[in-house]
Amino acid sequence: MLFNSVEFAVFLPVVAIVYFILEAKAKSHTVSNIWLIIASYFYYMYADLRYGLLLLAVTLISFGSGYLLQDVIRDANKRKSVLGITVILLIGTLFFFKYAGLLSSFIMRDDALKIILPVGISFYIFQSLTYVFEIYQGKGKTAPSFISYAAFASFFPVLLSGPIEKSSHLLPQFEDRHHFDYERIRHGLIRMAYGYFLKLVLASRLAIAVDLVYENYMDVTGYQLLLATCLYSVQIFCDFASYSTIAIGVAEILGFELTENFTQPFFTDSCASFWRHWHITLNNWFRDYVYIPLGGNRKGTFRKYLNIFIVFTLSGMWHGADITYILWGMLSGLFQIMEALIAPVRKHFPRWLKVFFTFMLFTFSMLLFRSDDMEQAAIVISKVFTQFEPASILTTSPFELGLGVFNLMYLIAGLILLIIYDVINERTGDAAGFITKRSTPLRWCIYYLMVVMILGSSSIGAQQFIYFQF
Repeated sequence: MLFNSVEFAVFLPVVAIVYFILEAKAKSHTVSNIWLIIASYFYYMYADLRYGLLLLAVTLISFGSGYLLQDVIRDANKRKSVLGITVILLIGTLFFFKYAGLLSSFIMRDDALKIILPVGISFYIFQSLTYVFEIYQGKGKTAPSFISYAAFASFFPVLLSGPIEKSSHLLPQFEDRHHFDYERIRHGLIRMAYGYFLKLVLASRLAIAVDLVYENYMDVTGYQLLLATCLYSVQIFCDFASYSTIAIGVAEILGFELTENFTQPFFTDSCASFWRHWHITLNNWFRDYVYIPLGGNRKGTFRKYLNIFIVFTLSGMWHGADITYILWGMLSGLFQIMEALIAPVRKHFPRWLKVFFTFMLFTFSMLLFRSDDMEQAAIVISKVFTQFEPASILTTSPFELGLGVFNLMYLIAGLILLIIYDVINERTGDAAGFITKRSTPLRWCIYYLMVVMILGSSSIGAQQFIYFQF
């Protein structure tokens, strides 16, 4: 079930209304959590009933492991064994669904396994592992009951594409009562509206232009490919940030606080800083459970750079079973290492130039992310560097991007509003809260503008979020 679908427009109000009634009337908070579990499993199994069995299996394994680690086993070696078995089972499950088909294709070729990647599996397995890791490290406690843990493990706003929440942050919230609160719901609805704006007004239109160029990559110029790749960087930001923003808004309506996943990444002036502002919860996961255990920056410069490279290579593997994703991860790590090596020179650059270089390095890496395979990636890279044709900058019309006059003007207006919103968010830390504090006429003008622009994009149709494939 997509956030940007008619089904979800019916699903969310029903879930919220019943939830608040149960919170107000039921004697036990457990009843409300059971309702959230039912709603979450319905949401997840809407596409395929089998998905629910996999989610339940992951929930049982992680809950049982947490129970053993905190309440049963005291011996250090046995605790390590339990942790190791849990990691093997959960990461092994993830590896199977992501890589079994690819590996079998090398062995059996025409008889390769046809395995469907369950949507959201990368996210909820990582979130379940945070529960186990935090208990093992002594940073978290076991859930008060299986019901509260199952509600945490299946919570539908974050189930398909994050944010990847730590159990110490989200799990305790399932023990709190959440009643109807007008101001909180209004703030959550604004967050949702902005998320839909990013997806429908911007990402969907950018996808038209990017797809047109990449589908005809053999016939376009290097400049057009570079332009399309720059637009893709903005597209994937708008697409993924839209999902995270809607998820945060949905959770806030229900009374839950989620972790911010994007905080103006294109305003950053270094690759290292960029990854602290982009897909924050995933990068924090790798930092806490891979980079730091490997030694972080505590074992010398070489080990620090090696750890960075390992982390981003694993991040590329997490994204998909394709060499393009793995190389994208490696390249992202190498850019940070190179940046650190030239730091004495780079510090003399003006900030705007560092911001520009950071964006262009990210965009170059996204060329691998967007390409269907290495053959396409190699051709695109070759054409960008050898067939750039500066004259095409003047001769290429923006109307050749497949948008038409109306959609192009719509896109430009949307990008301007995106910049304004992000500037406000950068300065205040809460653009949605900033809007709620404006005067009534101005506030309603903003509401009206967002709704009109979103509804004006309905003709494009509901498109799947990019990160659903991961």
